[in-house]
Amino acid sequence: MRLCKLTCQPAPIAIVVLISNHSLKVLLVEDNLADATLIADLLGSFSDAIFCLQIVRSLEEGIECLRVAEFDAILLDLSVPDDLGRSDTIAILKARSPTVPIVVLTDQNDQHTALSVLRSGAQDCLVKGRFNRTLLVRAIHYAIERQRIEEQLRQQAQRERVLSKMIENIRSSIDATSILQNTVAEVRQFLKTDRVLIYRCQSFAEKIDTEEQKCQIVASDGLPEGYIDNPNIRSTLAMSCLFLAESKSVQAISDVSAAELTDSWKELMADCEMVAVLSVPIWQSGEKKSIDEISSNSIWENEKDEDYPEDSMALLALEKPQILLESGSKSGSENDNYLWGILTAYNCTGVRQWQQWEIEFLKHLANQVAIAIEQSQLYRKLAIANQKLQQLATTDGLTQIANRRQFDHVLMLEWRRLGREELPLSLILFDIDFFKPYNDFYGHLAGDECLYQVAKAIASAVKRAGDLSARYGGEEFVVLLPNTSAEGANMIARKICDRLERLKLPHARSEVEPYVTLSCGIATTIPSPQESPDSLIHNADGALYQAKAEGKNRICHASNNLINITNNQDTAVNQDAAMPFPYH
Repeated sequence: MRLCKLTCQPAPIAIVVLISNHSLKVLLVEDNLADATLIADLLGSFSDAIFCLQIVRSLEEGIECLRVAEFDAILLDLSVPDDLGRSDTIAILKARSPTVPIVVLTDQNDQHTALSVLRSGAQDCLVKGRFNRTLLVRAIHYAIERQRIEEQLRQQAQRERVLSKMIENIRSSIDATSILQNTVAEVRQFLKTDRVLIYRCQSFAEKIDTEEQKCQIVASDGLPEGYIDNPNIRSTLAMSCLFLAESKSVQAISDVSAAELTDSWKELMADCEMVAVLSVPIWQSGEKKSIDEISSNSIWENEKDEDYPEDSMALLALEKPQILLESGSKSGSENDNYLWGILTAYNCTGVRQWQQWEIEFLKHLANQVAIAIEQSQLYRKLAIANQKLQQLATTDGLTQIANRRQFDHVLMLEWRRLGREELPLSLILFDIDFFKPYNDFYGHLAGDECLYQVAKAIASAVKRAGDLSARYGGEEFVVLLPNTSAEGANMIARKICDRLERLKLPHARSEVEPYVTLSCGIATTIPSPQESPDSLIHNADGALYQAKAEGKNRICHASNNLINITNNQDTAVNQDAAMPFPYH
């Protein structure tokens, strides 16, 4: 049996060349030449393994060896000298190479020493003079295996922590855009890959944002500027979508140049700088779609443009790639899913053998992303539904302007706000003249259309965001004008009357004009905490009654110093005289 041995020398450290691919490279930190020679003889005489042994006499030399070379195990004499005066030699070596197992050699045969070194991070403890070659080699092998298991468990725990954190971040947000972008960034960092992206491939899928997104990269990390403008990237990702939709599996390519792909596909990937690729599907529940429908109606629907290469379109007819790992479930539930998109990670600088845990990690994450997307879509639908319900609760169904309930709510808010700011609030009440005779003559359907046209004329004249037009009840309408003087309210009322006059809605039973007209009452005040908003309505209602009493088709203002316009005649109105009375 051959042993590669480098005896302790004060000269600079030399690197030992491994004799065999199965050799275990062991670093012995031992200052006693007799003990070092014994260890070398024991390892060299064992017939079941080949060891490459490198011997150093101090902790500093051992640290330097670990810096310049990799070792499978360390044999450490606890009494080895440390020129810097540090006490915990095990901790120092573990800090330099945390994954290299340590077997301690000691002269002390007591339980306390053994437990102490194990707690410090060593895998085993052997007493000098009390072990033979079989025990020594077994201790090295067991130490390497235990360290490997511990490292696997540590990495698994780390992956689970990272995955849990990513899932928590995904579930804590309802913004699909931020979810997808954060996911690709964290995946790229954790897998230490060059680029990560999420590609949406189905045109029949729901929208995830206000802008409809289909057949495009919706999130990416590590992509250079202008990369997504390359039409070949769309071709490559679309082909991956087709493959994943058909295979219900994942796509793991360690070396694109050596993979069982068509030449056209390899050329596309090479143009996109894809050397090693891992793609997993993102499924969404929905109506079942066949592969033919996907290929003909969805994936390629938006790709047929003048910039899209014809050769890429021809890929549909070419041989499908056969790069499969575990096949997805063929259950009936999965048949009801459609491929929303793919999560893709790839290297640009070199080949990469994708590990099974990396595949499972990405698949699990893709499932969580799919749930988050679906939740985001449901939330968006719920928000739209709530908006519609809110609109129904605050809008008059016939005239499509605000209803009485919304008017009362806004009036109270503006009354309080303008009261604090000491700004004017104006209100205009409108009543359609002779509306009951109109209904009796033209019928209720025509009456409803008349109400709609009047409401439309009123709303078209109310432009400011804070202004509100509403149906007050029956044939009455109201306009609320925050921070508007009496003169401004008078101009709005005249504008509304003029617009309705231009419509010339026929009214054969009107006693003032042959078309539909309005009577208007205006009130303006600076709200006061000592008064109720009802006082403003009371004054406007009194001015409206005054307008109707004076012959209709006119505007009256509940004020001592403002004019009332009535068919080219100006009439003064006293606020005290503008009192509300029942309409007849």
